[in-house]
Amino acid sequence: MIEIYLENELDRVYFMKNIKDGLHAFIKNEVVVLSLASDRLIIDIKETINFETEIKPLVTEVLKKHVIETKEEVWLLDIIKNVFFYDDPQEQAEILAMAKSILSGERLDLPNVKKLFLTEKLIDNAFKGFITQDSKFCYESFLTFRLRGYFDKLIDCVEMAIDEFQLEQEYQNLVENLRYYLKKRTSKITCVHLVIDTNFTFYDEYLNKLSAEKLEEYLDRSIIFEKGIPIQEMVISPLVSIAPKVIHIYSDELDKGVIHSIRNIFQERVKLYNKGSFHKKNYKTL
Repeated sequence: MIEIYLENELDRVYFMKNIKDGLHAFIKNEVVVLSLASDRLIIDIKETINFETEIKPLVTEVLKKHVIETKEEVWLLDIIKNVFFYDDPQEQAEILAMAKSILSGERLDLPNVKKLFLTEKLIDNAFKGFITQDSKFCYESFLTFRLRGYFDKLIDCVEMAIDEFQLEQEYQNLVENLRYYLKKRTSKITCVHLVIDTNFTFYDEYLNKLSAEKLEEYLDRSIIFEKGIPIQEMVISPLVSIAPKVIHIYSDELDKGVIHSIRNIFQERVKLYNKGSFHKKNYKTL
């Protein structure tokens, strides 16, 4: 017999429903009897069934799912507030959203993020290593004392989310500063054609290629976006320095991050095409 003491009424309702659903076939065949006695959920298992292979995996899956669905977000927010001391509700919401996207696998581009995907395994192992056919335990106490490793992973996740949040804030501030700069900057060339493949190649409105030396002439070193790289590898800084009225971008990867940044800065000035369009246009001018 498994007895789970549940302080919270919502937890009792959740477990009663989901364990009943998970063990439906066994309850129907009367090898498992499920009951709720005040604040205790009781799972009575007949000895004719193999607990380890048939019942335990289903019970631990429900327990694990409950932690993820009802506790994870609450704990993430608590860490944001009380471990990293973010008080502003808007900042809390943005960091929480980032942390949840990391845990859901949407940010695999971040370093060390794959280590966080051990979180579900940590919960699963904690329950499997503890529950027996004759278990009696308090659910809240289990969360406090047996899931410390999982909670530590959530702290790592929030720390990673905060780093990304701060980078995004810095990026947005920089974008706003460059937009403001463009409002005051006189255009050096009315229209720029930019071809993006493995390199960035600039052309003026007459489709004459702009050399690195020419780009260097236009470059305003007070607004350099890309630090520590040669002029021929820059794209944002030369474009902002030239401040064209229109930018025609040609690329076979229109979702590239650099294109996203150019569009954020120049907004409606940007026109997008596939790379082949430039070669056709250039051919017609010859």
